[in-house]
Amino acid sequence: MRLLYLENPRTIALYSETHSLLFHQPEKSKKVIVEISPNARINRENGFKPLLGREVYGCLGLIHLEHQTFVAIISGAIINVANPVNYESVDKIFGVEFISLTGDEWDFVNLDTNGMPVLTANGEEDNYDPNSRIVHPCFELKKLLSNGSFYYSNDFDLTSTLQNRGIVNNNLNSNKPQVSRSIIDHYQTEYMWNSFLMDDLLKFRKNLDQYSQEIVDQNKFLVSVIRGFAKTIQLNSYHDSITLVSKQSWKRAGTRYNARGIDDDGNVANSVETEFIYFQPSRASIFTFIQIRGSVPTFWEQDTNLINPKITLTRSLEATQPIYNKHFQDIFNKYGDYHIVNLLSKTKPNEISVSKRYKQLYNNAPDHSDTDIYTEFDFHQETKQSNAGFAAASKILPYLEDSLSRFGWYSYDINNKESIMNQNGVFRTNCLDCLDRTNLIQQIICQEVIKIILENQGSGSNHRDRNSFEDLRLKYNTLWADNGDAISQIYTGTNALKSSFSRAGKMSFAGALSDVTKSVSRLYQNTFVDGKKQSTMDLLLGYDAKYSKPVKIFDPINDYVNEQLRNRYSEFTTYDNIKIFVGTYNINALDPSNAGDLSTWLFPPENFDYEELPDIYAIGLQELIELNAGGMLNADPTLPSKWANILNYQLNSQNVEYLLLRTESITSMSLFLFVKKSQIHNVTQVGGASKKTGLGGIAANKGACGVRFEFGNTSFVLITSHLAAGMAAIVERFNDYSTIMAGLTFTRNYTVNDHDHVIWFGDLNYRIALANDQCRNSIENGAFDELITLDQLNQEMNTKGGAFTGFKEGDIKFYPTYKFDKGTENYDTSEKQRVPSWTDRVVYLDNEKYGEKLQQLNYNSVMNLRVSDHKPVYSTFKSKVKFTNTAKKNELSKKLYDQYKVEHEGESPLLELSSSLSGESTSEASLLDDFPSSNTPSSSPAPRLPNRPTVTNNNVNDGNGNGNGVGLVPRRLPPPPASRKQNATDFTSTLSQTLPRKLPPKPDENFLINGPPPPAYTSASAPPPPPVRKSITTLSASNINIPTPVSAKPKPTPIGFTTTPLIPSRSNSATPVTPPPSKVSIAPSASVPPPSSLSHTSILDKGVKPMIPKKPTPLSTTKIIKPNNEISKSDPDLSIQTNPKLGNTTPPTPPPPRLNSSIQNSSSLPSSMSEWKPLVPK
Repeated sequence: MRLLYLENPRTIALYSETHSLLFHQPEKSKKVIVEISPNARINRENGFKPLLGREVYGCLGLIHLEHQTFVAIISGAIINVANPVNYESVDKIFGVEFISLTGDEWDFVNLDTNGMPVLTANGEEDNYDPNSRIVHPCFELKKLLSNGSFYYSNDFDLTSTLQNRGIVNNNLNSNKPQVSRSIIDHYQTEYMWNSFLMDDLLKFRKNLDQYSQEIVDQNKFLVSVIRGFAKTIQLNSYHDSITLVSKQSWKRAGTRYNARGIDDDGNVANSVETEFIYFQPSRASIFTFIQIRGSVPTFWEQDTNLINPKITLTRSLEATQPIYNKHFQDIFNKYGDYHIVNLLSKTKPNEISVSKRYKQLYNNAPDHSDTDIYTEFDFHQETKQSNAGFAAASKILPYLEDSLSRFGWYSYDINNKESIMNQNGVFRTNCLDCLDRTNLIQQIICQEVIKIILENQGSGSNHRDRNSFEDLRLKYNTLWADNGDAISQIYTGTNALKSSFSRAGKMSFAGALSDVTKSVSRLYQNTFVDGKKQSTMDLLLGYDAKYSKPVKIFDPINDYVNEQLRNRYSEFTTYDNIKIFVGTYNINALDPSNAGDLSTWLFPPENFDYEELPDIYAIGLQELIELNAGGMLNADPTLPSKWANILNYQLNSQNVEYLLLRTESITSMSLFLFVKKSQIHNVTQVGGASKKTGLGGIAANKGACGVRFEFGNTSFVLITSHLAAGMAAIVERFNDYSTIMAGLTFTRNYTVNDHDHVIWFGDLNYRIALANDQCRNSIENGAFDELITLDQLNQEMNTKGGAFTGFKEGDIKFYPTYKFDKGTENYDTSEKQRVPSWTDRVVYLDNEKYGEKLQQLNYNSVMNLRVSDHKPVYSTFKSKVKFTNTAKKNELSKKLYDQYKVEHEGESPLLELSSSLSGESTSEASLLDDFPSSNTPSSSPAPRLPNRPTVTNNNVNDGNGNGNGVGLVPRRLPPPPASRKQNATDFTSTLSQTLPRKLPPKPDENFLINGPPPPAYTSASAPPPPPVRKSITTLSASNINIPTPVSAKPKPTPIGFTTTPLIPSRSNSATPVTPPPSKVSIAPSASVPPPSSLSHTSILDKGVKPMIPKKPTPLSTTKIIKPNNEISKSDPDLSIQTNPKLGNTTPPTPPPPRLNSSIQNSSSLPSSMSEWKPLVPK
C-alpha cells in the first residue's frame, strides 16, 4: 500500500491492491469527501504523485486539530510479533504520519524531537524567521501512537479472544489461509483505541453495499488498533508456541494518578484483558486462558504528592453501590462467573480505606452469598523476605483452586476439529495500580493452568520431557515479564517492579536496586510528564471537550438520517423540571461537633411551599480551619468527612433519602454534592476540580472548589469560592476570579464555560464602599437599594470586563451577612469595626447556546445561626433538563437508514472520481512504474525540496479558506527512501534486537522481457517542477547564469546531510543498486537517478558492485546556488550531471570556504583544512 497525493484539488490517496481510497476536503467545508476508485484512474497522468517514499499499512482515521483535518496513516510496523495460531499474525506499530487534508505545508517535512521542522544552520541567509517554527499540531499524537504500545492485525479481529472468534481448522494446515475481513463488523469497541478517529469512516463503510464493503475490506484500508502487549515465543521444531495478548480498555484510560477507580458507566482504570495461548500442533491441541485486571471499582482519587500521596473516597457507599453492581454485571455478561482477587495491604492506611470500601460494596451486592469468590491476599505481608520472599506468592493458589476447576480453560482438538472445553469464568485481580503485584499473581495462576494441562498429557515422565518443561518455564517467565513491563510503561512510564523475579524466579540484589530506580522514575513521570500524556490520550479518544472535534464525512445516507433525527427529536426526547438548593456558609473554623441544628438553613420555610424537597443539594463551606500559618500546617485532613457526615445526617432527617455523590476539598474549604436517591440514576459524568489562589496560587487559604455533572443531557457546574479579603482588594478579587475561571479544569478538559448552567456561591468578600457609620445607619433604616448601588460586586458585574460579568443575581432582601460578633446578631464591635457587607453571595450564569434558563425561586439568609461571624446564605433554583432515549433514537435511526436504502435501491454508493480526474486506463505495469514501492527501483525523481518561503505571504491559507494567513511554513525535506516495515521472525529474541527487513518482491517477468514503459519525460528535458504550494511564493523566471564559486554567496548548510543516506547493499535483496552519478548538485532528490541514465535491463544484465561508504557528498563537491534573479521557472533545480560510462565520476571539487558575515569579499581564504571553522547552528 502506498500514499499518493493530488495537488489540485488536494486529495490524499491510499493506493492498495485493486482500488484506492481517496480523501478530499473542499475549501470552507467541515466535511471530508471519501471516494473509492479503481487503481486504473490513480496514475501520474491524472496528477497523482508519491507523498511518502515508503510503504504504508492502513488508515487509523481522521482528526480535526487547529483548523486542519488530518488523516492518520500507519507508516512503520514490525510484522509478525505475535502469532496466536499459525494463520493469524499481529503487527506492532512504530510509525504514524498525520497528513493534512487542508493544506500542504506539512508535506515532506522532517520534524525534530520537539515536533518542529528541521532548521538549517544559518536561518538569516535563508530568509527564515526562527520565531515562525511551530510544532506540528499532531506531534503529541504521533509520539503516542508510535511509542510501541499499539498493535493491529489484518488477519483477524484482534479485539476478540480466540475462544470467541473460533478456530478455522482449514487454515491450520493451509499454506494460503483464507482471511475473513468481516472483523470490522464485530470488533469490541472498548479495546479499539482508534474508535473516535474511525467513527465516521466505519459509518461510511456500513452504508455501502456488500460489494463495496468487500472492496474496502480486501484492500485493508481501515485498521482497528489495540493498546497493550502481544508476543509469541517458539518452543521447539514442532512449531509449538506460547503467546500472550493483553488489551487495555480505553473507556477509562489514563496515567497513574489521573485515572483511578471507576466512572459512572462502570468502567475502571487500567482495565486489561490478558489472553494466554498455548499452540501445540505436536499434540494436535490449542489451549487458551483469560484473566482480567482493573482498579478497585469504587470512586477514589489520589493526589500527586511526591511522598505518600493521599487517597480520597469521593462518593458515598450508597451512591457507589449501583455503579459497582453494574461493573460486575458487565463482567458476568461477558465472561460468566468471576472470582475477585484483592491484593491490597492490610497495614498501609491508604490501601486499608480502599480495601475496606471494596469489601463493603461486595457484601452489599446481590447474589454474593458464596464468599469463596472474594479472596483478600495481603501480597506485601505474605511475600516478606522472612516468608521466602516473592516465591511465597504461590500460597494464594489454594484459595483459588475451586474456582479454577469450575472456570476451566479453552481447549481445542485439531484432529477432531472440535472444542473440548470452554472457559466459563474469569479471575479479576487488582492491587493499587494493578501492575506489579497483579502481574505476578496472574503469572502464577496461569502457570498452574499449564501445569495441569501438561500433567493431563502425561508430560514429564522422562528426561526429555523434563528438559522441555524447563525450557518452557524459562520462556514463559520471560513472556510474562515482558507483558508486565509493557502494561507498566503505558500506565506509569516505567517498567514493572518485581520483573527480576518474574524472569528468573528469584529476586537478586541488582533486581532490587533496579526497582528502586524505577520507583524514583515513576515519581518524576507522575509529577512532570503524566499530565501532558493524559491530555494527549483524551485528545485521541475524543474525551477532550475543548479540542476533540469529530470529523464528519460527506455521506448522503448519514446526512439524511441526521436531518430527520433533528426534525423528529420529540420522538426520543423528553423534558423534566428539577430543583437545586445551593448554600454557602463561612464557618470561621467551627468544630464540627459544635455545628448544632442547621435545619433552618437546609430546609428554609420558602421551600415548604413546594410539594417536594430539592432534587440536588450543593453545600459550600469556607474557613474550615484558622487561616494562619499554624492552622494551615496543622490542618485536620478528616474535617471534610466529618462535615459530610453531619450534613448527611441532617439532610436525611426529613424522610427523604439523599446520597453524597461528590466531595471536593482543599485545606480551607469543601463542596458537598448530595442527590436524592430516586434521582441518582439520572446524574452522570460527575467530576471535581479545585484551584488555589492564596499567595499566588501556592496557599489554600483562598481559592475555589467545583463539581460538574450531567443531569440527563443537561450539564451543570457548581462552584464555591473564598476570594481575597479587604475593602481595597478589588483588583485581587478580580485576579482570583480570573484565575479560577481559567484554571478550574475538570476531567476531559471541561472548563466552566463548557456547561449549560453555572451556579457560583461562596464568600466572595466584596464589600459596601461606604463609611462604617453611614452603612450601619442605612441598614437600620432598611435602605438596601441605596446600599446595593455601592456594593462592589454589583459594580463589577455591571462593568464591562469586570469580575462576574454576564452572571446574574437575584434581588437581595436580607441583611448584610458579615461581620457579626460570634454568638450574637450584632455587627462587629471590635476595634476594627468592619463595615457590614454582603460578602456571602449566590450568582448564576446560563449558556447562551442553551435555550432554557435557570429560574431562581428564592434567595435569602438565616440570621438565627450564631456559631460564626458570618451568616449562611441559600438559594433554590428550578431548571428544565433534557433526556434522550438512546434506544428509541437508535431504533428510529435504523428505520431511517433502511428506508433510505429502499428508496434509493440500484444507485451506486461508490463515490466516483470527478470527471476532471478521469483518464485513459493504464496497465498495472505502468502504475507500478509510476508509483514505485520502496523495494523496487525508482523510475522518477522524488518531489524536489522547495525554496524556503519568506516570513509573510498573503497567499497563505489561514485554515478558513482565507488568504491572509502568516507564512509560518516549515522547511520541506524529501521523504526518506527506505521502507520502515520490519519483520519479527525470531520469536525468542526481544524486540530491542535488530530485526531483519522484509524482502522486496521479485521483478515481474513481463517487465524484464519487455522493458519499462515509456517514461513520462526524458533526460533531455528538465524534471517536472514541483506543485505550487499555497504557502510558498513562486520565483519569477529569468536567464540562468552560474556564478563562480569565489563570488557566490555560500548556501547555508543544513543540520545533517541532505544527500542520499548511505545504505549498505544486501546480498539477499532483489533490488538493483544504481552506481553513483559522476557529479551531484544540490537537488534534494539526489538519491533518485535520472529516468534515462540507466534502463532496468542494463542494470540486471551488468554486474553491479556493492555500495561502499565514502565521504559524504557535501564534503566532496562544490555547492553552488544561483541568485534569485537568475533562477528560471522552467529549471527550478540544478540538473544531475552524469557520466555516460557507469561508475566513472569526475574528481570532486573542494567546497567553497565558509565566509564570515563581516567579510563581503573572499580576498582572504583559509589556506588549509585546519583553518576551517565548524558550522555552528544559530
